[in-house]
Amino acid sequence: MQTDFGRFRAQFPAYAEGVYVNHAAISPVSDLVWDAADHYLQSRSMLPVDIYPDIEQVREQFVRDIAKLIGTSGTETIALTQNTSHGLNVVAAGLDWQHGDRILLVRNEFPANIYPFLNLESQGVMVDWIEPDAAGRVTPDMVQAAITDRTRLFSISQVQFLGGFRADLSAMGRVCRKNDVFFVVDGIQGVGVSPLHVEQDYIDALACGGHKWLMWPMGVAFLYLSPRLMERLRPVHAGWLSVRNAWDLFDYRLDFVDSAGRFELGTMNWMGISMAAPMLARFHELGLRNISHRILDLTGRLMDGLADQQMDLVTPRENHERAGIVSIRLRDPEQVLAELTERDIFAAVREGVLRFSVHASNNEADMDRILAVMETGIQEGWICR
Repeated sequence: MQTDFGRFRAQFPAYAEGVYVNHAAISPVSDLVWDAADHYLQSRSMLPVDIYPDIEQVREQFVRDIAKLIGTSGTETIALTQNTSHGLNVVAAGLDWQHGDRILLVRNEFPANIYPFLNLESQGVMVDWIEPDAAGRVTPDMVQAAITDRTRLFSISQVQFLGGFRADLSAMGRVCRKNDVFFVVDGIQGVGVSPLHVEQDYIDALACGGHKWLMWPMGVAFLYLSPRLMERLRPVHAGWLSVRNAWDLFDYRLDFVDSAGRFELGTMNWMGISMAAPMLARFHELGLRNISHRILDLTGRLMDGLADQQMDLVTPRENHERAGIVSIRLRDPEQVLAELTERDIFAAVREGVLRFSVHASNNEADMDRILAVMETGIQEGWICR
């Protein structure tokens, strides 16, 4: 398996240039993605030019691979979207809200999982907040305690973008189902690198962009909808491909398809889909659990070293509470980031926290390089804990 991940790493030119640990922002492009883009452009540049039949077959396999990725038995529950925000807005805008209905959110979420629901306040919908603990934890008991008799929906990230806390989706899903509350998950920081099963976890909606951990190009994403939510969800927008007889061009009946495809409006990001499809297939070849275990091993190595350096770790240490993100608090994280970048280590600072986001394409040498440079920073004084 180590050899498999070594070959996987070799497909990304970026890793030969330095230590890249900023996958929670955007992942580098692999040779697989590059080759798929080249093939797409060559096909569009030569007769017959119209490659719609071929690319539709790519789409069908891509959606099947997404279904396998997230643990759902059918492709009719999946719509292809532009990004995570797009998917969450489909959910927020499509329900029949009543004045006084309540939505439950978490205080430390990325704005993409907040604004679509805050936008409903003009309709008389009220937002309640869960306050996570210092490590960003939200427990199922906290969710249960915050639910009221008017709560209709709870939304949380699979993995929190700042500290990297991984939610117990299965337990939270059971709480929501028991209380007849729709359970919505922002999966962009976890899908593909952390186990998830939408059916077993009682997830009603999962929105996920692919340009981070899934290593797809920007602008390719998906939305999963459970049957119980889909039947309650009204399409706010309609397009020519949203209906049953789309190719009967003069049949103007607005007869939506009986699938999540009703939320797909027209021409898609076909080039992006053709680039994303081989990368998702590669993930399945490696094995999703193998990817998860590899990431936990690497992040564990990094966290142990940072703990030995007496760094203030934000990320929980237990494996079941984390995924690929390792974050620390420092007095001047921006300066430390600049010093790391100068030494070809690419991380990020978010909300005053230095964040390393480690993928299965990283290796032990990357982790050791980070720790060695951090130790140098301590000795030279540009890291103040």
